[in-house]
Amino acid sequence: MAKLCIALDTNLPQAYDLISSLRGYPIIFKVGYKLFLSHYRTITDKVKEEGFELFLDLKLHDIPNTVREGVSSAKDLGADYLTLHISSGRSAIREAVQIKGKIRLLGVTLLTSLEKEDMEELGMCLDKDEHVLRLAQLGLEEGLDGIVCSGRELPLLRERLGSSFLAVVPGIRLEGEEAQDQKRTVSLQEALSAGADILVMGRSILRSENPIKRVEEVLLILS
Repeated sequence: MAKLCIALDTNLPQAYDLISSLRGYPIIFKVGYKLFLSHYRTITDKVKEEGFELFLDLKLHDIPNTVREGVSSAKDLGADYLTLHISSGRSAIREAVQIKGKIRLLGVTLLTSLEKEDMEELGMCLDKDEHVLRLAQLGLEEGLDGIVCSGRELPLLRERLGSSFLAVVPGIRLEGEEAQDQKRTVSLQEALSAGADILVMGRSILRSENPIKRVEEVLLILS
C-alpha cells in the first residue's frame, strides 16, 4: 500500500500539534528547510519520539565529500529517508550510498516547479522525460533506494526501470486546488495509478479547515 508523507512546511506549533494529533497513524513526516534550519533537533526528535518515520528533505547537492558528511549527519538524527540531487553526479551518489546505513536515499530528478521553458533557460538540452529518465537510471545504477519525480514522468520510469525502486511523488493536488508554485502536478488518483509508493502532501493538509479529517480521507483512499 502506498504511504502518505506529510510535508511539515509550517511553523513549529502547528507542526507539533499535527504530529501529536496523528500519533499512531500510518504516515511519514517530511522535514524540509523551513523547520530544519530554524529548529533542527527540536523537530526531528519530536517526529521520532512520537513513533513516526522521519523524511529529511534536504536535497543534498554538493561535492562528494560534503554529500557524504551530510548523509552521516542525517544518520545521527535517525532519518529514515533523505533526499539528494542526482545531478550531484555519480561520485557524490557513491559516497552517499557507502555511508547511508539504514537510510533510504531518494534521488531528486527534476523539481516539480520546473517546466520545459525553465529547463531551456537553465541550459538543459534534453527532452523533459529523457532528462528525468537518464537521471533516475544513473541514480539507481549507483544504489539509490528511490526516485523523487513528478507523477507525470513516473509511468515512463516504471515502464523502463521496473518496480523495484521507491517512487516518491510530490506536487499532488486535490480536486479544485491550485497548482501554485508547482507546475507538474497530478491528482492523488493519478499518482496512485502511475505507481507511486510515497505520496507527499503539504498545503492540502496544512491549510485544510480540519487537517486530521483531511488526513483520514487521504488514508481511506490509499487503503
